[in-house]
Order: sequence, then C-alpha cells, then structure tokens
Amino acid sequence: MCYRQQQRGFALPVAVFIIVIMALLGAAMVGIMQSGQQGVATAVLSTRAFFAADTGAQQALANLFPLDGSAASCPASYPAVNYNTSGMTGCSAAVTCSSVVVGSKTYYTLTSTGTCVISGERAVRQMELRAVSP
Repeated sequence: MCYRQQQRGFALPVAVFIIVIMALLGAAMVGIMQSGQQGVATAVLSTRAFFAADTGAQQALANLFPLDGSAASCPASYPAVNYNTSGMTGCSAAVTCSSVVVGSKTYYTLTSTGTCVISGERAVRQMELRAVSP
C-alpha cells in the first residue's frame, strides 16, 4: 500500500509532451508538403505556357513560309490561338511579326507569348524566333 502513495504521475506529463511534439512535427510536415505541391504545380503551368508559346511560333512559321511555295506574309499579329487539347486546357498563344529588308534578304522576327491560366494561377512565357527568307 505504501507503494501507491509514493507514485506522483510522471508518465502523464511525458505523454502529453510527446503528443504535443508529434503534433508540431505533423503540422510542419503538412506545411512543407503544401509548399512543395505548389512549387510543382507552378512548374507544370510554366512548362505548359512555354509549349503554348512554342506551338504558336511554329504555327506562325508555317504560315510565314507556306509549303506550297507562295510568297511569305508577315502580318503585324496573328490571331490568338486557344488550346483545348488534353494538357493544354486554359492555354493560349499570341504571335506578332515584324520584318526588315537588308539587301536582297528579308529578316523576320516572330515574338510568341504563351499564357496559361488555371484556377487563378497564371504563367506567361515568351520566345522570339528569327527567320530569313530563302
């Protein structure tokens, strides 16, 4: 009987301390995971915007130098293209064109801007291509 009177309940404060520490570690891990997921989502959206700009530039090049051999035309801007294919939903490309004649050659500059907007997040990538008339 004397043994029970000497116990002071040391296990309960240790258990509460361990539970609090584990909860803090869990909350920190959740925060790290969420920021990591946000970083991956931003990188994917940025990559999609890059490929939207690339696709717009390739389409403009195909229009600038038609395969049928007809004369090249460089409008100041091409109609904006909205992509609805899988993986590119919410993305668009806008392309502008300028030209300079030097001697007998015409030099074209295409500027393509790819934009992707998903769930309020926006990524924009721009690329510039230069081409010379054959």
